[in-house]
Amino acid sequence: MFSVRLLWTGWFLCFFIGSAATAKAKCSSYSSHWLKKEVSFCIQRTRPDRIHENEPVIYFLHGLGGDESTWTKGGYGDALSAMVTADSQFPSMTFVSFETEMDSFFSDFQGLTAGSKAYETWFLNDFVPFIEEKFNVCSERKCRGVAGVSMGGFGALKLSLKYPELFSLGAANSPALPPFSIHESNDDWKKYFADTKIGVVKGMVLLRDVRNIFPTEELYQLNNPITLVEQFTDDRPFPDLYFDVGSEDNFGFQIGFEILKTTLNLEGRAFTSFLEEGGDHFIYHHRNKELLEFVKSWALSIDSF
Repeated sequence: MFSVRLLWTGWFLCFFIGSAATAKAKCSSYSSHWLKKEVSFCIQRTRPDRIHENEPVIYFLHGLGGDESTWTKGGYGDALSAMVTADSQFPSMTFVSFETEMDSFFSDFQGLTAGSKAYETWFLNDFVPFIEEKFNVCSERKCRGVAGVSMGGFGALKLSLKYPELFSLGAANSPALPPFSIHESNDDWKKYFADTKIGVVKGMVLLRDVRNIFPTEELYQLNNPITLVEQFTDDRPFPDLYFDVGSEDNFGFQIGFEILKTTLNLEGRAFTSFLEEGGDHFIYHHRNKELLEFVKSWALSIDSF
């Protein structure tokens, strides 16, 4: 009896330790010659005890002022661990969070594809290949996706729509979706920010920074998720999309949310969205679970990897 009990205790402990292995992301850094700096990143694997070669990978994009730690600080890591522990059939996947800078918008600064602020080109041509080689994760469209929050939500939607041949999924909590072009008049923007929690002063500072990244209307529209949907052609594979927002978003992004929904419907594109009545910009602290459930369903729909 003692031997049987010891055996079961050992099995339980091994199972618990294996499940707990997802509790924390493992963080490191690498020297990027492209950006001319050390870039920090974190890796969280759902099944570190039985990693699949070429397993699905999600690149997680942080919000304004965030970095690679947004994955844990925003509760995504803990939510993922809880889901994996509760579901023994949760697919083997890898999540990668990484730093850029305070307000990169995951784009090439002023359209320049070289230099220390070419974050879109760096991500596609340097960071993703680095992660694929080092961690042996998916290197195909069907099992590669992007997700993010706020500014990172803008980036995730933008990248999946701009490069659908590279990413088959784009998921976003509270994505930064403006109600109209960033190059509309200052008067129009001041009226807009006057009705938001962020207010006119902080709103106009943020607008100034975004305009500095996209100094022309043409450059902005090349990166605007709504315009990318409008210009999407049928000869390209459309990504699986998820996005949500609170009806009382601090930045007023619920307006851009509705415009994106309307545009997707007019173009006949499938998507999943959710408007949380009364929710503010920080609904991701609990809706991160819904985003992860969407990602899980996407991973389970992949034929093989």
